[in-house]
Amino acid sequence: MIYIRRQRASRFFIVCTMMLAVLASPYYALAASLPASLNKSVTDVDNIIKNDEEKEFTNLTSGMKQKYKLIVVAKTKPQTLEQYAQEVKSKFKIEDETMVIVLSVEEKNMVILSGKYFHNNGITQEVLQRKMEYFFEPYANQGTLMTGVMSFVGAVNDELNAQSQKQGNSNQVVLAGAAPASAVTNNVTSWPVWLLVGLVVIAAALGGAAWAYTKRGRVLKEVDEADEWRIKITDQLNAFEIDSSWKKEPGRVKEKYLAILTSLDDLKKDAIADVELILVDAEENLMKFRFKRGREIIQEAKEKLFRIEEEYRNLHIRLDKLRETLKDVASLKEETAQLHQKNERRLDELRIQYGVSFHALKERINQFDRELHAIKQAEEKGDFEEARERLQSLVDGQQNLMEQLQKVPLVRQTIVKELDQEIRQLDEDAKEMVDGGYTNGEEFFTARLVKIRGKVEKLPMMFEEGKVVEVENLILEIREDVEAMYQTMEEIVTNRHQYRQYATELPYYLNVLKQDQDYLSNELSDLSQRYQVEDGEAFHYYQQIPEVAADIENTLEQIHGDGLKEEYERHGETLTQVTERVTQMMERREFVMKELKDFRRGERAAHEDVHDLRSSLARVEQQLKRLHLPKMPYAITSNIELCRHAVSTVEEALKEVPLNMQKVDHLLKEAKEQVSTLLEDGAEMIRDIRLTEDKIQRTNRFRRYDREIANLLQTAEELFRNGEYQEAHEAADQAFRLAQEKYAIEQE
Repeated sequence: MIYIRRQRASRFFIVCTMMLAVLASPYYALAASLPASLNKSVTDVDNIIKNDEEKEFTNLTSGMKQKYKLIVVAKTKPQTLEQYAQEVKSKFKIEDETMVIVLSVEEKNMVILSGKYFHNNGITQEVLQRKMEYFFEPYANQGTLMTGVMSFVGAVNDELNAQSQKQGNSNQVVLAGAAPASAVTNNVTSWPVWLLVGLVVIAAALGGAAWAYTKRGRVLKEVDEADEWRIKITDQLNAFEIDSSWKKEPGRVKEKYLAILTSLDDLKKDAIADVELILVDAEENLMKFRFKRGREIIQEAKEKLFRIEEEYRNLHIRLDKLRETLKDVASLKEETAQLHQKNERRLDELRIQYGVSFHALKERINQFDRELHAIKQAEEKGDFEEARERLQSLVDGQQNLMEQLQKVPLVRQTIVKELDQEIRQLDEDAKEMVDGGYTNGEEFFTARLVKIRGKVEKLPMMFEEGKVVEVENLILEIREDVEAMYQTMEEIVTNRHQYRQYATELPYYLNVLKQDQDYLSNELSDLSQRYQVEDGEAFHYYQQIPEVAADIENTLEQIHGDGLKEEYERHGETLTQVTERVTQMMERREFVMKELKDFRRGERAAHEDVHDLRSSLARVEQQLKRLHLPKMPYAITSNIELCRHAVSTVEEALKEVPLNMQKVDHLLKEAKEQVSTLLEDGAEMIRDIRLTEDKIQRTNRFRRYDREIANLLQTAEELFRNGEYQEAHEAADQAFRLAQEKYAIEQE
């Protein structure tokens, strides 16, 4: 009953989980990614398991009749492992004879998706859960997940083989027990009470007995599974073999193999026998219906089997490690002997070629011989790991020595030829610097040259002793000293040329500063009066000009008349400081000139506008003069006078002290409006004049025989002579339109 309740609760939980998964599908879009396919035996989504473990699982399942697929993920959050497994089931079609195992490394748990074949052959969810508890969870708690998975798959496969011949028994038992129940139900109302009570007691007793026998059968099944596990481990231990060639190995190597075989015998004789006795004890307790004690004993047997499997794997690891170590030792020995022989031969050739002892190199070869003796002692003690490490270090040392021996001719050439040429060239360059007057004498370079030559003189002795590394380091140090000396020479030459440049540029900068001082004297005075400005970058710049100019003059006076050599030695630093200050002043000068332009921007724009207004007035007056009008209209002449007055008013406002730019802007706006009105009126008057003249000329031919047109033309001419040009245009236009109506004149 407890199991049925658990099963119902599990089903209810699965249904709720599926509903939540459907409702929260956008949220699960961020869940762990699904595999692309299930073609491989192992699908490692997050690349977690090792290649060896993957190959071991593939080899295990390849010989089985059914197909087992493993999906490994690091974690499935925010989904649960069950939800992730359901997505796998929805995406891929699982065949009847296929079992998909979804393993979560973070949760140390797995979900099984099996085809119909497994369920039809007795591998129900209950069986799978029990197999996981006994064969997977002990390994999962130890951190060896893949071992637990492979143990679980092996147990399922064994169970499948055992259950293949027992199908149908459980259904017959259920049907046989259900038949009498209906009869009791149909006749219960007609029986006496005492008989009913008796039947209830008998039914309870039978139910208790059935429950006890059922539970005992389940627990006995666990005993059978543990015994199958024991048999499987026993077969593995019996299959463990070592090649008989180990008997021909030296004594210490043979001891290592014997230790492994002894551990194997202990597992076979003691551990397996103990498990067998424990399982017998569990069966005895189950026969007495001591289920709790029986389960405890079964759990003890499983834990012991788990430890045996661990020790069995450790034996394999020890054996593989021993073989690998021995193989490495043999290989390194051979390589060391070859390198040692090559180095000795090369050293003898070099000693004959150069006629020196190379004592340090010979001592290193002797040290290698002593190391070989220490390695032999480690092998005699059976410490092959230490021997391998020492041999690897010895090989590295031999290779390093070979590289040094290859460098000996190059080092010799550097000492004899290259360094000698470099030192001579440095000496010549130093003398050229002294002759060129760049220093006060040879003492400046002599001390450095003596130090460098002292180091060079040590090289032959060190080379004869065979100290190749020390010689290379000293050569590098000498060349660094030579490079530093050339760097000093370059700085001296650069400073001398820079000094000459400064001495040439300072008079020009002095002249610029004096011109700025004269210009700013008037400009800043005008700004302070007209704009009421007495502070700013321009004023600070003007105040610093006398000080900087005085520094320039003093510096030029100090260096004037001295020789170039004395100038540089005495005044080089002072000249550099003054030049840097002048450079800063020139940078500020650009900002000051921009600031002055910004101060007078409004005033300058106003002057330009006044100039444009006067140009416009002059242009209008010239156009009117070219027309040679009989009379100038009063409106135009008065407007011209008003414009002149407005422009003059703006000019007077610009001359006021202090300058009021708001007033200037207001007057300038009025003047612009006045001139704009004049331009519009003048343009309109000129248009009327030209149209009047044109229409009078085109209509004049009808004056002789059309009196009405003649009167209109005469009126237009009188108005034109009186300076009423708009009215004259209206009269001429009437005459022209009348002529169009009467005589069909084409209008241009």
